[in-house]
Amino acid sequence: MRATRSSDAVRASAREAHAPMKIRVNKTSAVPYYQQIKEAVRALIAGGSLKPGDMLPTEFRLSEELGISRLVVHRALRELVTEGLLIRQRSKGTFVAPPSRRSYLVVGPLLSMTESLARDGLSPQNHILLKEIISAVGVVKSQLGLPDGAPVVHLHNLRLVDNLPLAIENMYLPAGRFPALADLDWENRSVYATLEKLYDAHPQEALDVVAAGSATRDEARLLGINKGAPVMRLARTSTDRQGLLVEFSQVVFHGERYQFVARVQRTA
Repeated sequence: MRATRSSDAVRASAREAHAPMKIRVNKTSAVPYYQQIKEAVRALIAGGSLKPGDMLPTEFRLSEELGISRLVVHRALRELVTEGLLIRQRSKGTFVAPPSRRSYLVVGPLLSMTESLARDGLSPQNHILLKEIISAVGVVKSQLGLPDGAPVVHLHNLRLVDNLPLAIENMYLPAGRFPALADLDWENRSVYATLEKLYDAHPQEALDVVAAGSATRDEARLLGINKGAPVMRLARTSTDRQGLLVEFSQVVFHGERYQFVARVQRTA
């Protein structure tokens, strides 16, 4: 478990000059510019290129370097602040947030969201918001261990229970290994069961990182809550029996309709 550093420590560790950032925006991609910037910054943080306390370039400088509107850059950084990855300090700038407290639990069995809700006696509905093939960039590329530009199946879903929004799910799977997934109807289908049936790929283990957060504007609209309302964020990376990466998911849960429950035992 890592203790959270104080804001004074963050200020003390911040450099006078901003940390170097290598960000590219693909202007021919269907992915919005602000989302590309968010994912690129996430990847730099996850990969250690940006460390806690590092200062980011100003919004004006980033907009000039990327050749896009400052408002787009502002939205990307603002949402990362809302999600807890960045912090803003008045008259100083934007910095990488200190690491939050983290502990590891062994919890099982490994279930997809559809399987998990069904196990609890619920009848989930899955509304497909977007189904597409994208190029692997940023955090998706790093989490799936893919080369730059490799094809990825992206499933963007809204999960409901009793016709009430429960979670927003963005799931990414390597299209080179699972090419048929982008053509399937996912309204009433389990991803894990489909991987097992079509490709004999059995998800065996997953690392789930759960953290509290605040809803962005788009998340609030889909979940039917106010912008800034509490949400729970989950990031999952799954591997199969051969240890190969099969999935990277980012899920945002309604703060009042979901509980994360773990049963743990103290070992001798």
